Amino acid sequence: MSTDRPATYSYKELAARIEQVLGERPSLSALRAAAAQGRRTSSTLSRPRLTVGMPAPLPPTSRTAPAAFSAEAVEAWLQDHPRLAWNQAMSEIHDALARGDDVEAVVGKALADGLSWRHITAALNAHDDRQRSIAGVHKRYRHLAEKPPRA
Repeated sequence: MSTDRPATYSYKELAARIEQVLGERPSLSALRAAAAQGRRTSSTLSRPRLTVGMPAPLPPTSRTAPAAFSAEAVEAWLQDHPRLAWNQAMSEIHDALARGDDVEAVVGKALADGLSWRHITAALNAHDDRQRSIAGVHKRYRHLAEKPPRA
């Protein structure tokens, strides 16, 4: 069944839509601060923020008009949201370890998918209840992250 989507989203509607797609609801203050957050460098130690790459509000129609976001721009942004790729990569590493795939191949794939050493270590530790350190995992598998020399 098809329903007409509104042409714009308010902050509350945007938060609800993000929750529908990503499973986590951002605070209204996080949405308002998204533009400032976007100018900061992203951390490689944590999963992508909910607001990373969020489209800017449409130009206001008056000085007192509430902020509105293009529904088309929001839907395009959510479709390719970095958190979806991160969630997929985390799911894949856990599934591959549960299947008994070669750990070196699993770590190489996780690195190629953009997971940090911290998240790879957490997945390895959760898999077999061993207590590896991030430094230890990096030392053991760092050769998988090395880029081939340029020709």
